[in-house]
Amino acid sequence: METTKVRIGENPCPKTDKLAFAVQIFFRTAAIGTTLAAACVIFNAKQTVDVMGMSFVAKYSYSSAFKFFAFANAVPCGFTSVSLVIIMFFSRHGLNASIYFMFFLHDLLMMSLVLSGVVAGTTIGTVGRDGNIKTGWLKICNRFEKYCNQVTTSLVLSYVAMICLLVLTILSAAKSRN
Repeated sequence: METTKVRIGENPCPKTDKLAFAVQIFFRTAAIGTTLAAACVIFNAKQTVDVMGMSFVAKYSYSSAFKFFAFANAVPCGFTSVSLVIIMFFSRHGLNASIYFMFFLHDLLMMSLVLSGVVAGTTIGTVGRDGNIKTGWLKICNRFEKYCNQVTTSLVLSYVAMICLLVLTILSAAKSRN
């Protein structure tokens, strides 16, 4: 009668690891693409409108919240690109729980940064769309429709990036426990 022993360091299911690796690659690539697209759209969001002979310009750099939102997408785009290269490198040398824990911390930090940026952008975007009568802030989206559509597109892309980074955080946390 043969007995099969499984060593602690061996992986009993290599197909599961390959699937987890493929999911990591997919979500990291999706997070890179969506944060890059969101940053590019907000960096290029600009519109000039003539009202009663006066020219008014709306662009992201006029709002500190939109500046933060733009850079809160650009920074995770860069760092997630680096993490993609690192995970590709470590996949050849074996990924262990401590490496996944480092990815967990990275993904959590990037998700938090994107989340804070998208909250800031959504807040100012809502004020731009609806205004705030009590504080005297007028809505601008009725005049700057193209600009507001660009901001909305960027916010939607950033929400998708935040969800991708949330999934990566959960996956990295689960793999670091194994």
